[in-house]
Amino acid sequence: MHKENRVFVMHPLNNYSEDELFLLMQQGSEAAYAVLYQRYLDLLFSAAYSTLNNVDEAKDVAQDVLIWLWANRATLQINTNLKAYLVGAVKKRCIARLREKASRDNRQQIYASLSNTITGASPLETKELGKQLNAAMAMVSPTSKKVFVLSYMEDKSMKEIAAALNIKVQTAKNHMQQALKTLRQHLRKI
Repeated sequence: MHKENRVFVMHPLNNYSEDELFLLMQQGSEAAYAVLYQRYLDLLFSAAYSTLNNVDEAKDVAQDVLIWLWANRATLQINTNLKAYLVGAVKKRCIARLREKASRDNRQQIYASLSNTITGASPLETKELGKQLNAAMAMVSPTSKKVFVLSYMEDKSMKEIAAALNIKVQTAKNHMQQALKTLRQHLRKI
């Protein structure tokens, strides 16, 4: 269980309800935010840890959600209680992390299988495969090629790729799908 040596200072706001603290926080009260942070950090860590089974990642997710809460306090509209809302936000972030990890693992597996195929081949076969791969890559659009290279060769996440190319994450995903489709079609003929 996640317990750090934290000193709990009795604060006059500790007796306030969740709703009262939330309203004060929305008005910019750092003290109210500090009480909410202290009140929910362990709960959010536990929720994240139950999904991720990794202490460091669970700490990151719990802290990210609480930092996000402060950053978006002025515009945040919550139709349920804050506790349930924050736990839901943690679960969504955990699922996104697991999806990203699965995607990264899948890309690494594909790259490893391509590497194994190439390294097990004779120099002549490797040269021919390289020519075929270059020919297939020539059929991929420039942006899709950049996305493919950043993802498979530089092991960047879709979020990092989107930021690097100044495009939306979904656009980066679409380019990746297009690159893979083109490569599969061309390499299937070999």
